Amino acid sequence: MNPTSIAEKSTEQFVQFYYPNYDKQRSSLGSLYRDGSAILWNGNAFSGVQQYSEFLGRLPASQHDIDVYDCQPLSAMANAQGATGILINVTGTVKYGDHPAKKNFSQAFILAPDEVQAGNYYVQSENFRFV
Repeated sequence: MNPTSIAEKSTEQFVQFYYPNYDKQRSSLGSLYRDGSAILWNGNAFSGVQQYSEFLGRLPASQHDIDVYDCQPLSAMANAQGATGILINVTGTVKYGDHPAKKNFSQAFILAPDEVQAGNYYVQSENFRFV
């Protein structure tokens, strides 16, 4: 399978896991991050799993609707097994808490191949922004 096909399949699986769990079971997202993960959430910077998990736990319930997502394999991030990193861009709308209006958002992820578990990825970098 070529890197583009792997990136597309992995991106689809990531998006289908990430957003439903963000909306219903945020505590399950911690396994996607490492202590060195860099996260920027609407201008707020976080470093690592603990700080980000605490922040997510304070947010009200959410409901994401994904409009579109795209991906690009990052061959410069290839590991010893030949797996490449993946750049993912997502756009859609999100509603938080009882607020009636949905807000547009854009989110970018850089997934890095997991060195321990072949075929798995973790979020090396994430940037979320209301638009």
